[in-house]
Amino acid sequence: MKRLYPDLSQTAEQKQFGVLTVHAYLLERQGGNVLFYNPRSAADFDEIDSLGGIAHHCLSHCHEVDESLADVAGRFGSRLCCHALVAPYLPEAVSADVFFGSPPREFLGGDIEVIHTPGHTDNSVCYRYRSPHGKTYLFTGDAIYLDGGEWKTIVVADDGGDEAELARSLAVLRDLEVDVVICSVSVGEMRIVEVTPDAWRSIIDGLVEE
Repeated sequence: MKRLYPDLSQTAEQKQFGVLTVHAYLLERQGGNVLFYNPRSAADFDEIDSLGGIAHHCLSHCHEVDESLADVAGRFGSRLCCHALVAPYLPEAVSADVFFGSPPREFLGGDIEVIHTPGHTDNSVCYRYRSPHGKTYLFTGDAIYLDGGEWKTIVVADDGGDEAELARSLAVLRDLEVDVVICSVSVGEMRIVEVTPDAWRSIIDGLVEE
């Protein structure tokens, strides 16, 4: 585990589809720790246990689903949380405890904002958390990601992705107050990016234009 901020740690690097760099992120909070994305490995489970385990395991979209989700739930008794449209992708050994709908925004545990951001897929959500240590984290899933250090988006039509919906979702993200952007995958090295308001709007504007 790599400590990024006083309440946020990154799990060990894994690979997906041979080219994507994948990490999960453990948020430590009084209401119970939250794991964002899928670690795809049990390598950090002992350290996660020492930090208080996992109360909620939050997926950003269907591409994070695989059999390893059952390993997380089996070890920590965590509650799996995802958009309702992820349900058909879940294997028999995995069941979700919390399904999000499609309002623009809702909350998990009173302090984790769930933002419906379809476009990459029809079941994509982002999560925003205002840390008591001073930073506001935005977990974007694959709604935006880094490819060789450049910001990118992609529409996966086979999983309900839609270009017009993605443009609307990016407009929602553009207006958010954000200090730290945390993607679920990257092509090449994963970077956690701190942004100013102007830099964040510029990133989103560039993606919309592209």
